[in-house]
Amino acid sequence: MINDNYGHAAGDAVLQAFSNAIRPLLREYDIFARIGGEEFALLLPATKNHEAYIISERIRELTGRLIVPFENNSLKVTTSIGLTDSYEGINKFEQMMRLADKNLYQAKLNGRNQTIYT
Repeated sequence: MINDNYGHAAGDAVLQAFSNAIRPLLREYDIFARIGGEEFALLLPATKNHEAYIISERIRELTGRLIVPFENNSLKVTTSIGLTDSYEGINKFEQMMRLADKNLYQAKLNGRNQTIYT
């Protein structure tokens, strides 16, 4: 919606602000990457389920408080998070990404601005 309403330069400003804002929440061995458009992936090695959920919620809450100045506007965004982990039967990266993506779309269907973990 940011790109549609304010242009791609505004969308880029939001993506940069988001990335810079959450970086301090991450540990040096966490892997954070943009995987396309406005979607990011975060790999949290050696992290228990409840810890990953807490980290996800911190990111979601921080994003909701983020105000991105752009031209004469103050842009606000939210984030929807699909969370999964590796477990018996789900231990390949591609499987985890599919399940996380499924959870992400469920978060969007449920009204956005939430973390879904199954």
